[in-house]
Amino acid sequence: MFKIFTKLFGSKYERDVKNYSPNVEITNDFVAQFEALSNDELRRKTLEFRERIAEQLKDIDSEIETLKIDAEEATDFTVKEELYKELDETLKERDRSLEDILLIIQPEAFAVVKETCRRFFNHPELSVKATDHDRDLAAKKNYIIIDGDKATWKNEWMAAGGHIK
Repeated sequence: MFKIFTKLFGSKYERDVKNYSPNVEITNDFVAQFEALSNDELRRKTLEFRERIAEQLKDIDSEIETLKIDAEEATDFTVKEELYKELDETLKERDRSLEDILLIIQPEAFAVVKETCRRFFNHPELSVKATDHDRDLAAKKNYIIIDGDKATWKNEWMAAGGHIK
């Protein structure tokens, strides 16, 4: 009986491959584009993602802030309760919008991770323009070296007494 279903509908693996193949192809197209980017340009992609998300959510975030203020300032209990219910629904709507945006940028974000991993795999160190985040981490981690305005990230370090690569 099980074999009949597998022949009709394919195995779970085959269905998964069919389902994810379009995203894999899109991701690989982005990876090919990102190979030409400098380390700093590739790194900036994360900031671009954050900006795109913030831009898409700015109207609903503004509405949420207004509802929060109105609910906190309301003196009538019934009005306050209605405002908080509306706020809860708007927060759920925001979550749905965020999920939609994340699904749109997902192949591009995966490509950034894939290209970053490729670079770390092929090079013992990567150099980028130092940011405040780099400086903060370098103060705590020995695999990040700051030299003037340059941060060098090593792809291996010691952890729990063992060598990690």
